Order: sequence, then structure tokens, then C-alpha cells
Amino acid sequence: MSGLKSSWELSLERSDDLVPELKSKKKLTKKQKEQIAEIRKEYAAKIADIDVTIQDKIRKLPDRVPPEEISEAKNKLEIQFREEKASLNEEMEKEIESIRNSKN
Repeated sequence: MSGLKSSWELSLERSDDLVPELKSKKKLTKKQKEQIAEIRKEYAAKIADIDVTIQDKIRKLPDRVPPEEISEAKNKLEIQFREEKASLNEEMEKEIESIRNSKN
């Protein structure tokens, strides 16, 4: 066998050099993977619930807001949704990280 490495092997070595923290990541247990999957499901449901609520409010805008203010009100609701979604995603990532760092 020659001492030459395939481009795949060279690429793997370079990726380890570029992102060494990936190499140090510990393997997750089956229980941790299940917990993370459950957290992702919970937060996806929360985000979907907020999305449905905001979309319902947007649909009802013509009944509650003067026509000239509909566009501005819609934008505010969309911004609210994006902020709430970002906040929930942040919470989710913190929970997932705590599971990854736990000693299960």
C-alpha cells in the first residue's frame, strides 16, 4: 500500500484543523438523542402555535383596523412572530446544550 492519502482523507484532516471543537464533541447517548428530539418537537409545536395565532390575527385585521393601517399592523405582527420565534429557538438551543453537556 502506498503512503498516498485520498482527497477524502485529506479533507477530513483539514476539517479537524479548521474546526477542532468538532473532534472534541462527545458522542450522545440514545437517551440524550431522544431528549433532544423531544425538545425539538415541543419547540416546533410552540412555534407552529404562535404562527397560527399570528396568521389568524393578520386575517382578521380588515375587521379591526382602518384600511390605511393594515399594512403597518401586519408588519408589526410579522415582526412579533419573528422575535418570538427567535426567542423560542434560543431557549431550545440552551436546553439542547444542557442535555449535551449532561453526564447521562
